[in-house]
Amino acid sequence: MTKLHRKDLKQDEVRVKVAEAVKSVSLHGREVLYIIVIVVAVAAIAFAWFFYERQQQEAGQKLLGQALEKFNAPVAAPADPNMPKPTYNYSTETQKYSDALKDFETITSKYGNTPAAEMSRYMSGICSFYLKDTAKAEEFLKESSKVSDRNILYYQSRTALADLYSKTNRFDLAINTLQEAMKRPKPQVPQEYLLMQLAETYDKAGKKKEAKDTYQKIVNDYKDSPASFEAQQKLNQVQ
Repeated sequence: MTKLHRKDLKQDEVRVKVAEAVKSVSLHGREVLYIIVIVVAVAAIAFAWFFYERQQQEAGQKLLGQALEKFNAPVAAPADPNMPKPTYNYSTETQKYSDALKDFETITSKYGNTPAAEMSRYMSGICSFYLKDTAKAEEFLKESSKVSDRNILYYQSRTALADLYSKTNRFDLAINTLQEAMKRPKPQVPQEYLLMQLAETYDKAGKKKEAKDTYQKIVNDYKDSPASFEAQQKLNQVQ
């Protein structure tokens, strides 16, 4: 083989390798481009979702404010010329709670994954209770109680649910519900007030010993709390 021929072969090999290298770079370049496109798309989706969530929360909070204003509106109140005119004024309690309940249910339906919806489930239970629809109230409060114990509604829902059970003579359910709440103590939820409700429930259920023991625990363990004085008074009244 002549030197010239060998030189041509080497040049051909070089050209092939250069072509392969260019092709490889081109392929990797397209892969990088695809990755960039995917990252940008994911970022765009995340931003859109964040914006959507923010809009949902703001809309839910606005409607919640309206619903709470209805819930707290005066009933058959005469106009006071020295006071600002209330936005809502109802002739009956039933009318007021029915109107507020519609808003709370709308929030729950439209903004189900927002803090406003969590509060609305609880308030729907309260409205239903005042409207004497205990079955519906129980349903709402059970749903409301499913939040994390980091949420104050975890405790509010259970105390309201226990009160409902007590008023419908389901004392064992009321006691169990309060005990469940007390298993997860939090500084923002005074234990002595949960104990007070528990003692009152024991008393209504005819469990006098348990009632006395619970009142006594409040007196002994929470001497500096206003609940201690009330517990002592109730302890003296337990027959």
